Amino acid sequence: MKKQKLSFPTLLQAGCSAILFISCLLPWLNITSPQEFLRGEFSLINMPVQTVSDTGIMTNTFPPVGSIFDYYRIVLYVILFFIFINIFIQLIKKIPLFTCYSCLLPTCFSYLFWARVADCGNYLECAGIGLYLTNIFGTIAIAAAWTDLGRNYEIHRKLFSFCWKWSMLCFVLPIILIPLSGFLRIQTFDIHIIQQIVFAFTTVCFIIWAIGIMQIPFLIYVKIVNQISKQKNHQVRHF
Repeated sequence: MKKQKLSFPTLLQAGCSAILFISCLLPWLNITSPQEFLRGEFSLINMPVQTVSDTGIMTNTFPPVGSIFDYYRIVLYVILFFIFINIFIQLIKKIPLFTCYSCLLPTCFSYLFWARVADCGNYLECAGIGLYLTNIFGTIAIAAAWTDLGRNYEIHRKLFSFCWKWSMLCFVLPIILIPLSGFLRIQTFDIHIIQQIVFAFTTVCFIIWAIGIMQIPFLIYVKIVNQISKQKNHQVRHF
């Protein structure tokens, strides 16, 4: 059996995923202000949280052990795991859709994180190398994957139809989930295990909702790529 050669988009997705994985472990935030008790370089894994005192002063501090942030850290580790295995999936199976979704959350979050950097002062001083690399290589990986899918639009037509329905459903999802999660919290206030289950359920629903909303621009992009590919193929046939 002939071994299939790796295409440039596949290698690009695998390479960018590898850099993205490393970027999440590199510093995202540099806190240098002498007014801060907590100073240094912080990656996405050990990121401090912002707290506001009674006097209105904002400071950075590590969350206490056993707080809700421990659960968010678990979610982060799961996301990093998917980014890591995506490197090998692209080299072995070549599934661009896996690149789209494994890289989407950390990349979009890295753009939102600039608001946090702005609170620390100078962008150049406070933004870490990991944040820059995540912005750049996460975007390249996602763009390469969606471009590859757009060029093969007809093969993935059913998939895109499902994705559009998923995104449309996400506009309705908060209307159902916000009252439901509030009700469940009240009903399970004294039961720690059920609270954990409710939190896990809410987190999964939030991730599904977030991805559904964030993928809309890329679904539009896929349509554009498909139209351009059709026009190019049409021109080639006439020559």
